[in-house]
Amino acid sequence: MSDISANNKRIAKNTIALYFRTFITMIVGLYTGRVMLHALGVDNYGINNVVGSIVAMSSLITATMSAAISRYITYALGKGDKDQLKTMFSTSVNAQIVMSIIAIVVLEIGGLWFLNTVAQIPQGREMAAFWVFQCSLISLAIGLVSSPYNALLVAHERMGIYAYTSIAEAMLKLAICFIILAYGGDRLILLAILTVLVGLGMRIFYGWYCGKNFYEAHYSPKIFDKGLLKELTVFSGWNLLNNGAYTFATQGVNMLINVFFGVAYNAARGIANTVNAAVQSFVGNFTMAFSPQITKSYASGDKAYAIHLGNRGTKFSWLLMYIFIVPVCCEADTLLRLWLGKAPEWSALFLRFAMFESLAVCSGQNLFRLIQSDGHVKSYTIHAAITAGFIFPLTWIAYTLGAPVWLSYVIFIIDFVVLNLVRFYDIKKLMQFSIRQHIKEVIIPCVMVSITSFIVPLGICYYINPGIIRFLVNVPICVLWTVVCCILFGLTKNERNFIWDKTKLAIERIRK
Repeated sequence: MSDISANNKRIAKNTIALYFRTFITMIVGLYTGRVMLHALGVDNYGINNVVGSIVAMSSLITATMSAAISRYITYALGKGDKDQLKTMFSTSVNAQIVMSIIAIVVLEIGGLWFLNTVAQIPQGREMAAFWVFQCSLISLAIGLVSSPYNALLVAHERMGIYAYTSIAEAMLKLAICFIILAYGGDRLILLAILTVLVGLGMRIFYGWYCGKNFYEAHYSPKIFDKGLLKELTVFSGWNLLNNGAYTFATQGVNMLINVFFGVAYNAARGIANTVNAAVQSFVGNFTMAFSPQITKSYASGDKAYAIHLGNRGTKFSWLLMYIFIVPVCCEADTLLRLWLGKAPEWSALFLRFAMFESLAVCSGQNLFRLIQSDGHVKSYTIHAAITAGFIFPLTWIAYTLGAPVWLSYVIFIIDFVVLNLVRFYDIKKLMQFSIRQHIKEVIIPCVMVSITSFIVPLGICYYINPGIIRFLVNVPICVLWTVVCCILFGLTKNERNFIWDKTKLAIERIRK
């Protein structure tokens, strides 16, 4: 019980640190998006979104290797094997260096072909798009080499330093916005160059901090364990299918929207993604705080506790998402008008769909961590890749037949609901996972909250006309009512008592 109590406290502490980071970065990020849209204009903002999608297509390699590195480092930490950690770290850095070279060569060929022949770039902006693409490649390489250092921070659960560096990075990006506003030349190119410099600065800091604080973080180009690399490659190879399908489902669809509808729609999608990314980051803190404990518990042999954490993380992620979904869906138009002044057409509709898209993704992340903790990912990856792989071709076919631009969101949401059912099937084969218990403890409470949380806010929307007054009245009510629904229908009696005890303790401390 003492170990479980310590783990719960660590999760709570890490979650608080991550929420502090997210609150600051969310405010700064939303303001940065507003300034960036006005500084660049709709077309340049859309170009930046499209070019970023081309490079992000290769992020499936980055995400795959980073997930594998994080899993193996965390697993080694759970077993207490320091020598394995050191070998793992240097081998992963060497692997990432090779991976970055391959990615750049492939993208220089394929990415430039798409940019020059298929992408809908406004006339006269081809050169700016080219330089944005080149800077994005450099940022990709920096991110690849940095991923083992980021994995160390998460594996060691140093969420405090992770939070501070994220805040610093957000502030630097805000400074970039003001520099761009004052610049009289090509703002899009300057944005790309300054973004590379920020990424390089963060890479240098992570290297210094990890080298100073972690025994295993002393890189040696001579340490290259072929057996470990093979194991990493096999693990990553299967995950590559999964991440590849997801990348085509997101960035690939973004490119399809550019081809069929143009950069203005990419700008609207970019705006929706900015808000959505802030919300996902907020909710994703639970996943990040739970993930190391899930892997370490599984590595130490306590599989029951790992499953318990996976279920709790899934439920809390869903409930937290609804605290954002309800006010955003009810007041999307006014929210965008207050944030941006004049938002690109379709932004409000895209934003509403994007929130439910995030819910579909976030609701299964902790279950995915359980599968990764076991390490036997072959069967799941094949099933997940096949399921998620339908999104891109179905969207392509739909657009070819003349479907509206928003249909891609509907296809994505339905597909990921099916993917969560696939996860149940594969987890059941790997461990003693009770689907009936998951439905009782997670699905039923979350569905109850999903239904009841919209009742009062939609009533207000029906009786009060859209505008600032309704926004100021409805948003606080949306949040408070959803929290009440979460407490009444989403939490167990023990969880409600825990929150009440912590609240009383906090009030007592404030009084003293």
